[in-house]
Amino acid sequence: MVASRRLIVDEAAAAARMHPGSIRRLLESGDLHGTQPKPGARWTIREECLEAYLDGIPCPHRQNVTAIES
Repeated sequence: MVASRRLIVDEAAAAARMHPGSIRRLLESGDLHGTQPKPGARWTIREECLEAYLDGIPCPHRQNVTAIES
């Protein structure tokens, strides 16, 4: 299995031709799938997640995700 390339916010913004603040807002809202180890830490975004967002399709990593209710 080949690991996908992970982008930081600035790289994702450049690839999408968007402002880094827009990428952060998309990540925080959950519209763009990314990971953040803890609040305030650096976000990382898989290339295929960014591509899915830009293509307007669901991210393949989130298709089978169910929210945990507390």
